[in-house]
Amino acid sequence: MIKKRFDQVNRLVKDILAFEKIKKNKPENTQKAVLVGIKHHYTYHRFFYLLLKFYKLAGYNVYYQMDFATFRNIRNKEKYLSMIVREDNFLIVNKKYKPENYIEIKDEMFSPDYFSTYFEKNNNTDYVFHVPMSFHPLMYHYGFWNHKIDVGKARINAIFCYGNFDAKAYLDIKRTEFSVVPRTELLSFMKKKSQFTALSGVGELLKRIKEGSLEKKYAFAIKEDFELPMAEVRETLSYFNFYFCCPGVVMPLCHNVIEAMSVGTIPIIQKEYAEVMYPNLADGINAVIFDNLEHLESILQHIFDTPEIEINRMRENVLRYFQDYLTPESVVEHLNESIRNKQLVYLQAEYRSVKLVR
Repeated sequence: MIKKRFDQVNRLVKDILAFEKIKKNKPENTQKAVLVGIKHHYTYHRFFYLLLKFYKLAGYNVYYQMDFATFRNIRNKEKYLSMIVREDNFLIVNKKYKPENYIEIKDEMFSPDYFSTYFEKNNNTDYVFHVPMSFHPLMYHYGFWNHKIDVGKARINAIFCYGNFDAKAYLDIKRTEFSVVPRTELLSFMKKKSQFTALSGVGELLKRIKEGSLEKKYAFAIKEDFELPMAEVRETLSYFNFYFCCPGVVMPLCHNVIEAMSVGTIPIIQKEYAEVMYPNLADGINAVIFDNLEHLESILQHIFDTPEIEINRMRENVLRYFQDYLTPESVVEHLNESIRNKQLVYLQAEYRSVKLVR
């Protein structure tokens, strides 16, 4: 009991000191400002952090005036959400600062019902805006998201995939309304192919890239056996022509596809997955899209025969899509336009968004 009380007092003192520190943040010398009036930040968790982070990365002063109770609630809750008050010089919370001109974001502008467009409105996106999927939050937090990568270097004509394939976690999507093939089943399907190879680490990967032994292979970096450092993700992806997209835990969307597209690696992706990315990915334009495993089988038989001129064209389209829709600057630009046009904005809330599917 004494220890518990001591821990509570200790945390309170740390929170008080942290709040006093963040109140000292001052606006930077820019006319771009966003005023945050959202109170239901907990609904969106990591995606709320990403929303504000994109404004910050796009050169905005982010004004989020809050009292100590709100500060503590954010600081001590969800890991990624808390980064908005834990990162240095991120928010301006002191009420003595307020911009003259600003974009204001409020609760009523946003909805977590992200997938209603797909399931209820025939994917008609007129008069709405979907804040797109993004890199893993830590990519922005640590500044890995825009490391310069040589996207024009010679590439391996191979399919690469990396990620967690925990059998228990990644079967949850089968209990949702989505019909995508779970990543565990995709892995089982690919493992049966003679071209499949499981990589054991970065050292082996770099060795095989150098010796050219990954040509026309399905190279999988499975997290249980291969820990790919986050700082090296985009560089690694840039060595390959294709990226094999696996769905997330409870929804098709996963940050891996965005990281691949950022370096022009062409996604091989299931149709439903491509259709809950906005704008939708298009087969033969900026993605290779399969309907089901039978269709995927057919695609794999010819994928490595794709002429280089077609590969280069698709890569350019992938990079253009990323620049036009997925960078912090482009997301903020489209978001602000939607706000000015009084359009409803759908913001991801992961599990909560999936639970809203009827």
